[in-house]
Amino acid sequence: MPADSLHIKQIAIELNELLRGGRIDKLTMPEPDEIILHIHAKANHTVVMSANPSLPRVHITKNAPKNNPLTAPAFLMHLRKHIGGASITEVTAHDGERILMFALKARNELGYEEKKTLICEIMGKYANIILTNADGKISECIKHISPASSEKRPVLPGLTYSFPPPQNKINIFDGSALKSVLSSFDGGNAGGYILANAAGLAPATVNAITAAALGGLFFNELTTEQIEKLADAFNQTRILKNAKPCVRKESGVKSDFWIKPFEQDGEYEFFNSLNEAMDAHFFALDRDRRLSEKARIPKTTVKNAIARTEKKLKLFRERKAEASDAETDRLNGELITANIYRLKQGMSSFEAENYYEEPPQKITVKLDSSKSPQYNAQAYFKKYAKKKKTLSIVEEQIAEAVADLEYFNSIYDSFSFTDAEGLEEITAELYAANLLHEPKGKRKKEKLLSGGEIVFEGCTIRWGKTNYQNDRLTKAARASDTWLHTQKIHGSHVIVSGENVSERVLVRAAQIAAYYSKARLGENVPVDYTLKKYVSKPKGSPPGKVVYTDYKTLFVTPQDERS
Repeated sequence: MPADSLHIKQIAIELNELLRGGRIDKLTMPEPDEIILHIHAKANHTVVMSANPSLPRVHITKNAPKNNPLTAPAFLMHLRKHIGGASITEVTAHDGERILMFALKARNELGYEEKKTLICEIMGKYANIILTNADGKISECIKHISPASSEKRPVLPGLTYSFPPPQNKINIFDGSALKSVLSSFDGGNAGGYILANAAGLAPATVNAITAAALGGLFFNELTTEQIEKLADAFNQTRILKNAKPCVRKESGVKSDFWIKPFEQDGEYEFFNSLNEAMDAHFFALDRDRRLSEKARIPKTTVKNAIARTEKKLKLFRERKAEASDAETDRLNGELITANIYRLKQGMSSFEAENYYEEPPQKITVKLDSSKSPQYNAQAYFKKYAKKKKTLSIVEEQIAEAVADLEYFNSIYDSFSFTDAEGLEEITAELYAANLLHEPKGKRKKEKLLSGGEIVFEGCTIRWGKTNYQNDRLTKAARASDTWLHTQKIHGSHVIVSGENVSERVLVRAAQIAAYYSKARLGENVPVDYTLKKYVSKPKGSPPGKVVYTDYKTLFVTPQDERS
């Protein structure tokens, strides 16, 4: 990901132009490693600052997360106290580093104006957000780095802030120094050689610029003309002047943001600013990654429940198989009783006619030679009675385990297409099923009626993304509404409301039902549809479980609501 000094420099230029002279009206902290600044500067802007090791970034966003912790974290309280209402005098980038600095003017408790600097270090696992005073001392930081963790550069309140120690490399934007380094190139990967000797850019950026300038990366040597081309290609002023922010796509999926399309081939989506490109790139990426992190424990819990249930089901079926010859034991007991007049203690077996078959067939009945014929008959009858009892119990256990397994699989499948609100409902469902321990004092949130809704050709299509949402959606539907669900496949309940539900509307609803199901990657997915009045929920059934009649079936290719 090219979040290097070149891209940070462009971000700083754009932020300085938009935010300089603006006022910080509000600060929020939706995640432990992320703060949101709401700034008014001629217009209202929202800036996200993230120190997430996987996705560190700073940019203006239109997709600021709305969730906030019940209790404000200490770092947020510190920022609100010291820079709440502060004005932004300048936004700059530290040369050669992935560091943005917001110079601020704030007023203390006595009303005196003070200078502050909010520093955002966008450096992967070392990412941090730091507030310093006018004298350069650290006031507070989102991540405390003790001397034990980093002897060279501890970051703690009270210490003087220092920039990261310089690398033993040239500045890649220094044309003369770069030419000097390139004159010693003796063959191989030119991009890799530049990375080993020059600092300031990410590998992806270096390789892209090098390949665009020279038409490739591997050379036996570099000519004077090629060296001049490279030095010119790495001219920071020229690159920034010709900025054309974009997001590169691979197979239709956003892969990375760029200050300009260095590679001519490929699919690009262009934006008015690098801030907009970063926002488009990071919005879905950050949402999905954080959702995945939050879903890890609930998902593992459900996965373990599925494994336990499958193990129990296997055991129950083994018991059933062991008891499946109960009728043979009964028959053996009856044949011993019918032939007892000719049996004696000491016999290990005897032949008898199975009078239940037509014509009767000869079978061999085994005996315990140390016991009497009467004892052997009673032993077979006892085995029969025990196995019959086992069969009656194990059949119930198998039915219960199959129902549990189907329910747990329905929860597990919903993780693949749920959102943040849906994840909260799944977690609540796990609390109710005693699979997770619910913390005390947990705030009850307003329940959503459904997971999604669109209007298509005058009809409203709604669908759920969790079992709870499916139950509420189906319960709230009118008897005349159309209800859809993938046939014998875990998925969403879909409701279509409208006066004239055409075949096109049904197909569109069926496509959505197929998309929000386990068969979302398939084709010709069977989707049943019927009127809501033919749908019922069995008493005592788990969330999301219904039965339906009088249905018809459509075969569709899954498509989401945006297609």
